[in-house]
Amino acid sequence: MGKLMDGIHGHVQGQVGGVVFYTANGQNIARSLPRTPRKKRKPTALQALQRERFKVVQEWLRPLLRVLKVGFGKYAPPQTGHNAAMSYNLTHAVVYNEEESRYEINPAAFAFSGGPLPAPMEATAIQDGNQVQFLWKNPGGRDIRYTTRTILVLYKLGGNFCQYKTYGHTAGRGEDFLNVKGYYLPGDTCHAYMAFIDEETGAVSDSVYAGRIVLGNFES
Repeated sequence: MGKLMDGIHGHVQGQVGGVVFYTANGQNIARSLPRTPRKKRKPTALQALQRERFKVVQEWLRPLLRVLKVGFGKYAPPQTGHNAAMSYNLTHAVVYNEEESRYEINPAAFAFSGGPLPAPMEATAIQDGNQVQFLWKNPGGRDIRYTTRTILVLYKLGGNFCQYKTYGHTAGRGEDFLNVKGYYLPGDTCHAYMAFIDEETGAVSDSVYAGRIVLGNFES
């Protein structure tokens, strides 16, 4: 039922037949009601594929939400770090596995960080007892300062679990590590990544892939 507000010459509010009246920004506005409620439409084949790709990336990013705020937080403002990471990896890291007829992430193409700092060079990761050791070479230049530190990520393939370190050792050391005992099991397949971050400005480098590791036995 519609109501006259402030008398016959005032605004109308409410429903009159198939029309709804309401006030917005001081103006009286009329909007017709939809004749029939919209039915939920079955997605097209293309829409279904896009949703599958989106879901694959979303699941892969889930354990990295805190890291993405740092790594992609300034990548494409006003996008959030998570949204920027979604956009980047949807474009660069998703591949189609024809044998299994499904989309999946290409670990070597995945990124958790993007920014203007020079990235680590020749990054590798190896198990050393109860630790995974990261090794790299510095690109040099004035952008790599004593305030430049590491971001390390070790992502377990299957189970969507990762261990990470932000603001690790200084870049000049050329080595850093993550403790793995108690977090992983012997035989776990992991993918290692790293990037640089300036502890004063928060600027980051692109992340780089440091390799695939199958963990062996840990020390007692």
